Amino acid sequence: MKLKQIALAVAATCVAAPSFALTPADIDGSTVQLWISGATAPTKSVYAAVRSLCADNDADGNADDLHVYLEKNPADAADQVPGKSAAGKFAAYACTMGPLAGSLDGVKTVVYHTFDAGSFEAYTPHLFLAGEVHPLVPATLSRLNDITAGGSTCVTGLAPNTFVGCGKGPVALASNVDLFSTPTLPQGGYSDTEYTLNQLNLGISKSLGDIGYEAPTNVGQGFGLAVSYPLYAELQKAQGFIATTAADGEACDGNYAVSCQPSINRQKYSSLVSAAGVTNKDGSLLGAPANSVIKVERRVGTSGTQSSSNAFFLNTPCATGLPGGAKSPAGTNTAGTTSYNGGKVLVRSNNGSGDVKTQLTAASTAGELAIGVLSLENVPSVSEKFAFVKVNGVSPNVDAKQRQTAIDGDYEFWYELVAFTANDAFSEGADLINGTVIALGDPSITDLTGLFVTKAAGVTGANVSKGAKLGNACSPAIQ
Repeated sequence: MKLKQIALAVAATCVAAPSFALTPADIDGSTVQLWISGATAPTKSVYAAVRSLCADNDADGNADDLHVYLEKNPADAADQVPGKSAAGKFAAYACTMGPLAGSLDGVKTVVYHTFDAGSFEAYTPHLFLAGEVHPLVPATLSRLNDITAGGSTCVTGLAPNTFVGCGKGPVALASNVDLFSTPTLPQGGYSDTEYTLNQLNLGISKSLGDIGYEAPTNVGQGFGLAVSYPLYAELQKAQGFIATTAADGEACDGNYAVSCQPSINRQKYSSLVSAAGVTNKDGSLLGAPANSVIKVERRVGTSGTQSSSNAFFLNTPCATGLPGGAKSPAGTNTAGTTSYNGGKVLVRSNNGSGDVKTQLTAASTAGELAIGVLSLENVPSVSEKFAFVKVNGVSPNVDAKQRQTAIDGDYEFWYELVAFTANDAFSEGADLINGTVIALGDPSITDLTGLFVTKAAGVTGANVSKGAKLGNACSPAIQ
């Protein structure tokens, strides 16, 4: 594959003015329309991979005619980008595809992208059609509204080549009519962890082979413990950062630099998020005053971020079966709040990563203690108020791209992104997903915050890790 061309296609962070357009008026009966779904955490990387497949015939480093469509209409142009919480959880990318997209080469293509409730939404549409009966396998899945000229509610955005305010709505899941109609079923999607973990966590009866197949992307994705500002300050006080100074002499009060960054050990957070361990806990577990209320902002059961948290902190489902050792997570698999210890610990299940960031920000504003797991793709915007802490004394963000300690093998809270293709996907849909897998395995494309290529990709580079889990989330990374 022409990896140099892939690298050029995503060299710029913003899309330059196109040589021609793929606006709603240009999406016609010859335009292929495909749908992908799943994990919320790697939205930026999936977007980068899709845009790398778009044609760049003048080799200027930008897709010729890529236009991005977003659910919401953020007031700030910097937020009019897939993956920003203010932009919503639904998007579409429209361009003429290039040779890396296989059979889509030279074809005008719309790729709808749902990143709403987490990784398992890559699989649930196909489980539903396969006859799986489960409360977390619904008959509908939301998607960005039809963006063609006749049905579009989109308006021109502030960011270049972007349409915003497109809205979203539920789609009754059914086999797609053809390649050229607004899709009613995704081709597949992406998960933070492989299907087996989701299947065991949720009690799903269907096997992976019943619905499709997976491919490793060889992309490592870091996760971290994100806390509200008041909890960060309490941790600093408890660990001697405030009323003293850091090693380089800077004051730590209100300072979120790595030199002032407190740590949470795995044992304490495991106790806080274990259904058996949380029953008599409060904020004092993490150094706050006795009987103080602490909010745990976890994700719903369909979330790959939640699967990653369960595996890392609770050995679930990795230690199920005869050996035992797996702990049940506190909270529930559906959105809502569960109270423990007379309201001293409030465990809220959130649909998306954006919801976790919103709740942590609200807690900071209200002076509350709150904590949750986020992927390290997330860097607080000017309006977001949360900060990452060290885990077992190792910082996840000693570098601006929040990945170096994971690449070096010192920070262990990371998992590998998986691509899923449905058995009934069009060949063009399979080529789209396969093309993104190739793109994601190129270090020049996965040069993104919180992400890195693993050694299993067989390449070398500054953002290639020394270890890999080799497609098994329950396995320790090995070098």
